[in-house]
Amino acid sequence: MEKRKLMVVTGASSGIGFHTALKAQQQGFDVVWASRRIESDEKVRSVCGVNSVCRNVDVASEESVAELFKFVGETYGHMDILVNCAGFVDPQSMLATTLENWERTIKVNLTGTFLCCKAATLLMKNRGGKIINIASTAGLTPRPGWSAYAASKSGVINFSESIAEELAPYGIKVFMICPGRTATPLRKILVPNEDPTTIMQPQTVADTILFCCTDEADCMEGQPILVRERF
Repeated sequence: MEKRKLMVVTGASSGIGFHTALKAQQQGFDVVWASRRIESDEKVRSVCGVNSVCRNVDVASEESVAELFKFVGETYGHMDILVNCAGFVDPQSMLATTLENWERTIKVNLTGTFLCCKAATLLMKNRGGKIINIASTAGLTPRPGWSAYAASKSGVINFSESIAEELAPYGIKVFMICPGRTATPLRKILVPNEDPTTIMQPQTVADTILFCCTDEADCMEGQPILVRERF
């Protein structure tokens, strides 16, 4: 009997990651819900499926990422989909951005994506799979006041384009999704006075992520995929 497909979702405690993990379960995936303190998150634990699991991970830590994917390999013996949703933002003007802020933003958003992609590839390279990295339209257009965040997301886009070519011989397809304004906790930090009901909901982005898991989406691989709604 064919094994159930396994998806690992970082940043699964809220926003796009949460709704992606939930929708994936509804579509028959086993899901590893991963985030920094997710094992004690009662909201997540209440919806975590019987064949799924919650695991703490700090994507900015190489040791923590290694522990997560070691668990995945030992518990499931395979993985099919990685969705990198974990993110950090503390928006400041360039002159107000401290080195600590800059390095934390890059480390979570870009280095964390690299670490998870590398670890996942080691589990996928013998049978193929899909990597879906969540970037942002902020990585494609100017964002005054969000320079660190924009730089990190631009890095995610270019990194994803590069590894899409590199991992093709292994049958691993790489997608990069660039959501527009989305009602997530990160967006609330960026634009605190915005009415979240007037912008795109995270479920819409999750739908696109799940579409990327299908064969029909393979023609969209290796290029930025813009997801946005007009109001």
